Amino acid sequence: MELRLMAAAPPLLTHFGGAHLAALAVTVVVGAGLVWAARSRCCPRALGCAEVVLSILLITSYPAKILARFASGIEINIDVLFPLHLCDLAVITAFFALVFRHPLMAELTYFWGLAATLQAVLTPSTCYDFPSPAFFVYFQMHSSVVITALYLPLGLGWRPRPGAVLRVWRWGLVYVAVAGAVDFIAGANYGFIREKAEGSIMEILGPWPVYVFGMVALALFAFALLDLPFAGRRAGVRDTTE
Repeated sequence: MELRLMAAAPPLLTHFGGAHLAALAVTVVVGAGLVWAARSRCCPRALGCAEVVLSILLITSYPAKILARFASGIEINIDVLFPLHLCDLAVITAFFALVFRHPLMAELTYFWGLAATLQAVLTPSTCYDFPSPAFFVYFQMHSSVVITALYLPLGLGWRPRPGAVLRVWRWGLVYVAVAGAVDFIAGANYGFIREKAEGSIMEILGPWPVYVFGMVALALFAFALLDLPFAGRRAGVRDTTE
């Protein structure tokens, strides 16, 4: 199931080329600026406006991705037709974490955003090169999630609740099961469960389906590492997402 356009699709982004480095620099500068503004409390009105802009970037990123593909002459196939990639869901959790300060959404955003979406920012395997509209939307989606995932603990003082690692990991298992069922029925590749993402860590985890189990185990390990900064510090610390 796909829609093909006559225009030639742009080339894929070169990892750590000029355009990629520029996008990474913008991500770092914006994220650091938000964290600094929140911690310094020097301009609360401007910070509130920045949060509104970030939330709009999050919630509009999926429709923007589809429109950008049309504008860039990129096929709209079953693999992108629905917002079922993990990063698509991380966009939704980040929106609810940022706007409603929802504790579970914040946990999902932090762990998924830094264990998975950050990799998509550093080694983008499905990003088209500058100046394609798809280039800008790719980083709109992925960088916004990463910025939110860092802004929650570093800017707002949020902390994951006890048991967050296993709780988020179990939700990840639910995602793998649902995405795998959709992939099997529709012949799609949501979550890269049927085929590896080129240039990603999946390349070193063996053939299918071994790499899928490897990613599940690696996710638990990554979540545990991401939880280490908060170990022993939860008692007596107010959770600003509640």
